[in-house]
Amino acid sequence: MIGGLVAVCLIIFTVYFREGGEGPAHGTQVLAGSVAAPLQSLGSRAVQPFRDGWDWVTGLVDARGENERLREENAALRAQVLAGTDQAAEVARLRALLGITDDVPGGYQPVVASIVGRSPTNWYSRARIGAGTNDGVVVNSPVVAAAAPGSALVGVVTSASIGSSVVTFITDSSIRVGATVDGSGGALGVLRPSVGGQLMMDGVPREFRVRDGAVVRTAGFVADMRLPSVFPRGIPVGKVAGAGSQAVDTFQTIQVTPFVDVRALSSVAVLTPRSAAAKRRAEG
Repeated sequence: MIGGLVAVCLIIFTVYFREGGEGPAHGTQVLAGSVAAPLQSLGSRAVQPFRDGWDWVTGLVDARGENERLREENAALRAQVLAGTDQAAEVARLRALLGITDDVPGGYQPVVASIVGRSPTNWYSRARIGAGTNDGVVVNSPVVAAAAPGSALVGVVTSASIGSSVVTFITDSSIRVGATVDGSGGALGVLRPSVGGQLMMDGVPREFRVRDGAVVRTAGFVADMRLPSVFPRGIPVGKVAGAGSQAVDTFQTIQVTPFVDVRALSSVAVLTPRSAAAKRRAEG
């Protein structure tokens, strides 16, 4: 039977190719095409909504995937920018610390160290740094941080081991700093912590004129006892934020804003004593 079908097909193809364009075989092809065309058009129109729907779904999935990819790339770029900003800020701080050599009192050598631990309070009073006795750090070494235009006192080393040390900041209630005020005619007093990271300067007689904005520096000794201080003379601490007294008061009340916010510190410079006088000062 198959052989018969093959023979019929061969006869039809032979007739088709030998007859002219107006022959019956060609006419049958045209007729079949005319009949099938509407059916093809109808089938195409019936299927088109499904094709459109599929294209919309696949397009939506692709768009969502592209959007997610762009969002991830954007987040990565933002992270890189922030990281670069943080690194640039840290480099600037370290450069400022390394550039304080001219501000260091005689007999001291600065050792730059990173803060590796903090006390868990809003105005934390202590921090651990990554420098110790193997770097020349000893107890009572003054600690400074970068502050325009040079450096400013932020604390003192209260514990030292081989690879790390503990710094107690001037915002801690245990710290007292003998200080003087620029342009006041020699006013001397003692700085102690106040609220909100501020300092109060006690013991300055009313007759000294203390102006707002004046720089407050270490005096080199504890003013009320006239004994040498662990802090050498002349290190900037902050500026006068206000001064006043009542008519019956003997001494002024002076508020001082530190040059450095200790909460924002990530690195400091320890003033390690090198000279005999500096070492005696650290020994108390």
